[in-house]
Amino acid sequence: MRVDDQLAVKFPEKEDHRTVRITRRRTLKPPKLMTGRERRWLDPNKGLFKIFERAIDRYVSRYVFPHLLGLWHPYTWLLPRRFGLAEASLKPLGWPKEMPRLRVLLLSDIHTGTFLKPEIVADIVDGLMDFEPDLVAIAGDIVTAQASDLDGFIPALAPLSQAPLGAWYCHGNHDYFGGDADKIRVRLANIGIRTLKNAAVEVRHGHGKFVLGGIDDYVMGKPDWDIMTTAHGTPHLLLAHHPDLFYQAAARKVPLILSGHTHGGQIRFKYGPPMVRQSHFCLDEGLYAFGSSLLLVSRGLGSVGLPWRYGADPEAVLIEIKA
Repeated sequence: MRVDDQLAVKFPEKEDHRTVRITRRRTLKPPKLMTGRERRWLDPNKGLFKIFERAIDRYVSRYVFPHLLGLWHPYTWLLPRRFGLAEASLKPLGWPKEMPRLRVLLLSDIHTGTFLKPEIVADIVDGLMDFEPDLVAIAGDIVTAQASDLDGFIPALAPLSQAPLGAWYCHGNHDYFGGDADKIRVRLANIGIRTLKNAAVEVRHGHGKFVLGGIDDYVMGKPDWDIMTTAHGTPHLLLAHHPDLFYQAAARKVPLILSGHTHGGQIRFKYGPPMVRQSHFCLDEGLYAFGSSLLLVSRGLGSVGLPWRYGADPEAVLIEIKA
């Protein structure tokens, strides 16, 4: 599929009455060089502990917090105060040389549902689109547990598709919790956000073009590299919710991979390691390099399990990519 004409989605003009101002900004540190041998002794993606954690997460999110948050809604208080924009300027090896500068807005782990309110997400999205990205990448987990978590959030997310090169999505593990991932894809398509599930597209930008791919989730999905690369070959830019797909992508010489999933640990003490470790390969947040490939792991916007973050504030990432 070639992207020459973008979806024409029109939105009504509205007055600027935001309660969230994106003033917190930071520049990501240079990529950390990885050997490929970094491992945690406990693989967080497998085993009985992970099954138990997932079951507890589903139960608490569905049946406990909806009752508590009517009286106590801490994440609604925290998000507008702690949300920030991380920034990075990258020159990936293997990036098409004829390509002009590309500005990509990376969002991940929005986790619509009980912890968030649509009006706050709408304010954040509007503020992010003021930075005028060329393309919006959403790296999975747009819901907490099921497609109905998007109820009320669709108008808030719709402006993301106004980016000139569109808004693109790949599935995360939470998108499969409710068994209705197809409904998520349909709802996003209705507002111009297109899903890449083991698929790639050719995107024209200026006088150049690049291949954008999306791989299925590492834990709950079925990643298929052969299907994804059939039409256009190896992607130049890959959306992969789980960062532990990095080494598989690097083996295929993908120049740049965008991920989320880890929340940066969600709870971590200053200068300390993540309390909750979601990457077996120690790919917790920020930039990493291995071989000719770069990986960017975002902390994400939302929260799961606990309606709070500490030491790993919510964020989006604005990436400037140059040849």
